[in-house]
Amino acid sequence: MLICSAAAALDAPNERVMLTVDGHISTTNSGEQALFDRAMLANLDWRTIETYTSFTEGLNRFSGPTIASLLEAVGAQGAKLRAVAADDYAVTISIADAKKHGAILAMEHNGQQMGIRNKGPIWIVYPQSKAEAEAHTYYVQMIWQLVRIEVLAQAG
Repeated sequence: MLICSAAAALDAPNERVMLTVDGHISTTNSGEQALFDRAMLANLDWRTIETYTSFTEGLNRFSGPTIASLLEAVGAQGAKLRAVAADDYAVTISIADAKKHGAILAMEHNGQQMGIRNKGPIWIVYPQSKAEAEAHTYYVQMIWQLVRIEVLAQAG
């Protein structure tokens, strides 16, 4: 069951939609969905993190909005996220875990805007130590070419 509130709304995107959020959300801008262009995402709580990943060499710098700020913007009411890539690959992510660890929707890598050929335009990235990256601690959750997030209902 989708939870919506007519009182809450987001501005409509003015540019190409980069991310669609749906599911158990209360703030929308297109029917039962929240559509975001780059400018809308850039206006969320933008962070730059230096981290290691299992997919890159050495310490890297990633920038983008926090998952927490996106979920707040859409009034997310759930326990998990179903993150879907451009090729329909999908993973399930714990909302509490993503918030606790400060995961971001990376849109820039080492100061450069990310494109489809380099894991963009959006890549979920968790701040992690070299040891965590080598142990593949957040390997599954770090989905790239992200295009959609579905907020799933509370567990139980």
